[in-house]
Amino acid sequence: MKSILKGVICLSFLLALSSCGKSEEQLVEEGRNLMGQESYAEAIKLFNKALEKNSNNYTALNAKGVALLRINELDESAITFGQAIRVDSTDYRAYYNRSNTRRLLSDDQGAMLDLDRAILLQPNVADLYINRGAILFKYGEFDRALFDFEFALRFDANNPLVYLNKGKAELRINNSDDAIYDFKKAIELNPQYGEAYYWLGLAELALENRADGCSYLSTSESLNFEGASEAISQNCMQ
Repeated sequence: MKSILKGVICLSFLLALSSCGKSEEQLVEEGRNLMGQESYAEAIKLFNKALEKNSNNYTALNAKGVALLRINELDESAITFGQAIRVDSTDYRAYYNRSNTRRLLSDDQGAMLDLDRAILLQPNVADLYINRGAILFKYGEFDRALFDFEFALRFDANNPLVYLNKGKAELRINNSDDAIYDFKKAIELNPQYGEAYYWLGLAELALENRADGCSYLSTSESLNFEGASEAISQNCMQ
């Protein structure tokens, strides 16, 4: 009986020793694997263990901030990204990730500042321009938004979202022909893009091409895009 008990104690000790013996890099890697499985709360526990070993582990802080964002712990997420930035202010990732958190916190000004900084640090990432352009578009800065979407296309020329957003900006400044080209390009890249059909329909209607416009709106409706039915009722009913 004593030998069995001794064996159990030894096994427990070895397991504990194995867990404690993991490096901060191993803990971060395991945490990131858990994030891939959408086990964010468990991932955060591992990131915290890594940070107990090294509170200045940028990768752990940035990954923890993303995990907190995924479980909607937005204030804590923003704080964690701020800690990552204090550790390394030369890496764009924490700025970019914090901008996403700040947008969800309705802090568009803070998000813009983070995106501006991220672009200075890493000017060849399409998502940075897409997100900054979206904020500019929201506040009616259509020319500046268009500039960002054009920049995004330099780095991601086959992204239908960029063409959609660029087309919307073109339409707002009355460049209907350019907008139509962009919407059609978005549909070429994603034939099931209901929102692109919706905006293409509106662009054709703006040029008084009612038949084409209503046809595109009908396709958008068949793809279950919200707003298509109302646009049809307003513009296409006899």
